[in-house]
Amino acid sequence: MKVTLVLLVLACAMSLAYGDLVCGSSYCKDNPCTAKISAKACKTPALYRANHAGKCACCPACVTLLSEGAACKTYSKELGETPSAVCREPLKCLKGVCTKVAPRS
Repeated sequence: MKVTLVLLVLACAMSLAYGDLVCGSSYCKDNPCTAKISAKACKTPALYRANHAGKCACCPACVTLLSEGAACKTYSKELGETPSAVCREPLKCLKGVCTKVAPRS
């Protein structure tokens, strides 16, 4: 039991450190966007997000917000994956579908 707990704590610490090592607090400042877009460039139903695209979500993008039940994909900002559509808040992409998640008690 103690070994499992230690491994769990170690895994959590490593995941936090990895995120900070990859994107860190100054990543966006040190790596400015080369392709900039303006809010006027986004056509309905897409919305402008200042920090959404590129590695670590440093760059602006036009993003379509998906409703409950819509098909979706999960992405990794650390890998520079840029979704053109994401689930509308507070929905989460679970098993490829935008799903309402009950708040934790």
